[in-house]
Formats: sequence, C-alpha cells, structure tokens
Amino acid sequence: MPPTSRIPPLLQPFVRTPKNESLLLLTSTLDASANWLLTRFLCDALGSGQKDNDNGGAKNVVLVSWMRDYEFWRQEARKGSGLDLVGLRTQGRFAFVDGLSSLFLPADEDAADPQRPRSLPAAQPGVPSTKGLPTLPVRGPPGRTAPATAQAALRAPASHPGLYALSSTSIDQIKTAITAAIASLRPTTAAATRTLIILDNPDILLASVPGLTPAALTSFFLDLHTQATVSHVLVHLQSDLALLATTAEKPSPLQIAQQNLVVKTAHMSAKVLGVRVLDTGVARDVSGVLRVTANRESWAGIATLGEEEGGAVQAPEEAGSEVLYKVNGDGSVRVFERGADVAV
Repeated sequence: MPPTSRIPPLLQPFVRTPKNESLLLLTSTLDASANWLLTRFLCDALGSGQKDNDNGGAKNVVLVSWMRDYEFWRQEARKGSGLDLVGLRTQGRFAFVDGLSSLFLPADEDAADPQRPRSLPAAQPGVPSTKGLPTLPVRGPPGRTAPATAQAALRAPASHPGLYALSSTSIDQIKTAITAAIASLRPTTAAATRTLIILDNPDILLASVPGLTPAALTSFFLDLHTQATVSHVLVHLQSDLALLATTAEKPSPLQIAQQNLVVKTAHMSAKVLGVRVLDTGVARDVSGVLRVTANRESWAGIATLGEEEGGAVQAPEEAGSEVLYKVNGDGSVRVFERGADVAV
C-alpha cells in the first residue's frame, strides 16, 4: 500500500501544505496527542515522488523534536504511514534533529543506545578548549540532567546519515544545527528542493532556558522560514489549559509565556490545526476532535490561505472545519464528520 493511501480522504486537505510558502501551527493536549497527525504530514510530504499540482510536489523534510527521539518517530512513521525513514535518510530526503537525548536524558542512557544520534562539537580556531572545566547544568525535567555543551551538532556521523543531535539550548546553535540538516538534503527534483521543517514541542525551551522569551522563539521560527529552500514551517505546541495563563487567578511567568507563544504563532500562521478530546469526555469510538482554521490576513509579508495566486478563492475545506477522528491500535486513523454513520 503506497504511503499516501494511509491518509483518509477527509484528512488530505488538512495535511496538505498550502501552495504559498507559509507557517503552520498545530496544537495538542496531553489527552489528545498529535503524533498521528504529524506522521500524516510526513506521509504527505515524503510519500510521493511525483509532482502534485495541489501542493507543489514532494518535499524534503527536517523533523526537529524536543520530546521524542528518532526511534519513536521511526516506528510511528512505519506503523501509521508506511514510511521507511531509514531509507529516506539514505536518499537524502529526510533528516532528524534530536533535541531530547543530549539535552534532557542522562548521559548513561545516551551511551547505551548505539543508534541514538550523537552531537559532535566543532572546534573553532582561537577558542580555548573547555575540557576539564566545570559546566553549569541546563534546566530540564525533574530527575534528569543535561550537559551544557557550548556547540550544537554541525554534521551527522557517517554511520548515521541524516541524524543530528542538539547539545545546546542556545537558539543560535539550534539554528546552526537545523541549517546543517537542511544542507544535507539532496535536491532530487525541482519540487524536492522545497523543504518542510517540523518543530515538535519547541515550547519546552520556555521552561528549560532561563530568560528565553516567546518573541525570541517566534523570531526563530521566522528565521527558519527565510532559509532559501524552506517552503513551510510546521510548529507543534501544547495548548493544555493548565499551561495557559487564562486558567489561573495569578498566572505564573511560564503560563504567561506559553500563552503568548501560542497566540503569537497563531497570528503568524496561515493555517491552525488543533486536536482535543470531546467536550463531553472520552468516547469508545472517538479519540478526539480535529479543528482547522485559516488565517485570511497576511502577517509581516507571510502569505496566508486567503491569498492564493491570481486571487483564487480557497476551497471550503481549507477555510475552516471540524472533524472527529479515531486512532486505532494498528496506527491507522478513521476521520469522519459529526453524525456520520460510516467513517471515511
């Protein structure tokens, strides 16, 4: 079964990237994971090698994840979308930047897994070595420590092409590593020179990097979007009520920062997708609700869905709608409208 056939017909307009270069926002909650939807974005971009008039053809993809490692995404992509990420890495169509293992996992776990991407600090002329000097730990999840290395990974090990690892929470170093991952992709066709960047939970940096502001992160998103071969940037953020300042009488600085980041990114995005559980609670035959809305007004020169070339009117399914979905144990997904008797 071709990978693109794993996308339900009703879901295809939602995971198809717009014609115009743009930013996209995906939000989720702890009760409603968006992993299944991210793998469908991977499937749409990587699953076809033929040019498609609707989305501009197949794309290369750089996936940057701060919450899940490469092995997780390899298994999810295989089970849910039929994608072989190992083969796509070898072909130069996919690259993975690991923002979890070297930053937030204990060093012994990183050493025990030979398949985990390694970070390779690059020596610079005139910069003294820090070997043997004490380093300050980077803030991370409770019970975990992270090395505060000064450099991010600038290239992937020869034995694991397409795998990169971050070793610093510095925005500049993260940008350097992602730029290196983009440069490693091979433009097999004119369409494949277009690159989709997926940022999975970059909002964890708000909690782990003292002094980092939402404005710095949104500027980081825009900087990635200005890369020569980057056509779209998909940002996945958490929208749990407990993380947003609107649910607290005296919101914490982290709640205020998270709310500002979600709102700013939504204003910048051409399309906003959100997954959540049913308002009535958990149902046996429904995993959650997928809501898609379009931004019809441009922001800082970034195109939106309402600005198609030639003034064409966007399709109704792109203007905004809401569907239900059911994620099965085998990784497949059923998507259907409210009140529908048969899932499509």
